[in-house]
Amino acid sequence: MDERLPQYLHRPVQILWFGSDEFLLATSTVFVAAIVGGVIGWALIGALLLFIPWKRSKPRGFLAHFAWRWGLVSFNHYPGPTQTRFCE
Repeated sequence: MDERLPQYLHRPVQILWFGSDEFLLATSTVFVAAIVGGVIGWALIGALLLFIPWKRSKPRGFLAHFAWRWGLVSFNHYPGPTQTRFCE
């Protein structure tokens, strides 16, 4: 079975013109906005249109580190976000 490799392995995965995390956020926001509808649905779409350019102005990996800082995810072999002293 043949597998395709991307031309540049250091680049992030891209779906359409979105990065993989942006695509997940965009599709889930559109689905929730369609279900909720009304003014709240349009507010979600507007927030998404403001969030994506803001996110693109940040360095790569910003969302994962932001979620780590708020304690939503944990990285393997890394201390927690509230750790201030390290002993090697």
